[in-house]
Amino acid sequence: MLKLKDLDATYGEGMVLRKVNLEALKGRVTCLVGRNGAGKTTTMRAIMGLIKTPSGDIELDGKSIIKEPTYTRAKSGIGYVPQGREIFPQLTVEENLLLGLEAVDGKGKIPDSIFETFPILKEFLKRKGGDLSGGQQQQLAIARAVIANPKVLILDEPTEGIQPSIIQEIGRVITRLKSDMAVLIVEQYLEFVLEIADYCYVIENGRIIMNGEPDKLDQEKLQATMSL
Repeated sequence: MLKLKDLDATYGEGMVLRKVNLEALKGRVTCLVGRNGAGKTTTMRAIMGLIKTPSGDIELDGKSIIKEPTYTRAKSGIGYVPQGREIFPQLTVEENLLLGLEAVDGKGKIPDSIFETFPILKEFLKRKGGDLSGGQQQQLAIARAVIANPKVLILDEPTEGIQPSIIQEIGRVITRLKSDMAVLIVEQYLEFVLEIADYCYVIENGRIIMNGEPDKLDQEKLQATMSL
């Protein structure tokens, strides 16, 4: 379980997250939604130790990790797919996947389960990552993040720039993965969120303003918040 407790985060002198409380549990897809600039990506970067968090706490399975550097958080069991995917375009699909094993000191090999979940990657193992379509690159990025079997998978805008048919496939993949790990998604595509999420947090101006199961949220307030 990943837990944020009264978390503040800053960029320079400016406070961008204020007293954020959030939980991501194994067996559940948790979505953090909000309009552009609300603090979604900042929350993900704070979890990974990429920005300053002067107060509050971040816990992974009950252990505080807020003072740990980014690489230690990854080795502790957090898989992260940032906005824009950030695969290595000049490396092959296979080489990109093997880099995911660095979270476990490069030990092991690509498990068959990766190709069962992402069959297209087996076909393209020797192809350069930069030659894949946007949807294929997103699948590669997710596969690279889960190859070391993390406790928590964090996805920042996984539907960005991807055609609808591939969005549906990514939704199916995420639903399968949640049985093995907690899944936390930042997303603006509300229809996708309402379809895939087991629990939602809504953020505005760096604060959580609403949370609950998707069908129990105030839909009018949710729509209004997302359209601001």
